[in-house]
Amino acid sequence: QDLPLKILSSLDSNGASRSEGRVTPFVTVVTDLGGAHPTWFNEGVDKCFVPSDVLKKAAMDRQVKENQIVQYGLPIRRGFWRFGADYTGSPEEQDEATEMEGVHHKPTIRESLGLKDMTTVLIVGGGDGMGGIIAQAQAVGEKLQSLAASTNENYQMVVVCGNNKAAQTTLSPPQTNWGADIEVNVQGFVNNMDEYMRASDILITKAGPGTIAEASICGLPCILSSFLPGQEEGNVPYVEENGFGCYRGSVDGMAETVQEWLASPSKLEQMRDNALVAARPDATLDIARDLADMVYVRKEELKKGGGASSKKETQPKTKAIQYGMGPF
Repeated sequence: QDLPLKILSSLDSNGASRSEGRVTPFVTVVTDLGGAHPTWFNEGVDKCFVPSDVLKKAAMDRQVKENQIVQYGLPIRRGFWRFGADYTGSPEEQDEATEMEGVHHKPTIRESLGLKDMTTVLIVGGGDGMGGIIAQAQAVGEKLQSLAASTNENYQMVVVCGNNKAAQTTLSPPQTNWGADIEVNVQGFVNNMDEYMRASDILITKAGPGTIAEASICGLPCILSSFLPGQEEGNVPYVEENGFGCYRGSVDGMAETVQEWLASPSKLEQMRDNALVAARPDATLDIARDLADMVYVRKEELKKGGGASSKKETQPKTKAIQYGMGPF
């Protein structure tokens, strides 16, 4: 953040200084859950938005003051904003939640997606369908077939291959015959991942921060299949410590964990509850609201001829908070 702050100071001071004179509001929005590079943090920003306690501490370790830090959660896509059926708020918001209960009703969502109404495991490989998604689907599919045959339970697997057309072709008939014991639905790139998550009971995914945050909003327990060293590594303990998932680096480990969770409905339900506690469905709107407040304050100053107003005066009247009830 050092370079853009210096550039803004130079522009706002007409080239007089690269360290003083900035009046243009500047914020940082940290978009990883468990770790971030030190250069994300600079004490010169007006506000630093962080999604977790870990990153709040990281910001303070880099001399960002507590009154500069705002902890709302991770900004996510609109389809994941407020999972109304699991929210208890004001009477008006509760009415909205009641209305949303039908929208987020699992059997209803499954029907709209053309899925069977049965226990569902969702496997995703990101937009490019990477991360060994073929081997993952084959291992989990075999385990579900074995479970279905031995327990007479019904199971379903949904595989979202993203832009990996080769994986989609390989996992679809006639190249793969899954048998009659389980239902398998193979998709390419989808724009309604929120619906697929809300239709599912277990998610297998790489440790991307956005997917993890979205899964928590849907109350979806996660098996993390991989992570980018450094960048995503901290997201693994975030999921494990919040009690809604684990890391399994092998396809056999993933399949065995699916079996273990399905054999313990109470454990699966507890992980679902833990995910909802960690969820921050309003983070996007809360961050946007604070940014709009900052712009409004600056606009009013300009109307009053405040081109040379101090940085302190441009800061909105917000304070560092931890949003919601869940531990980060």
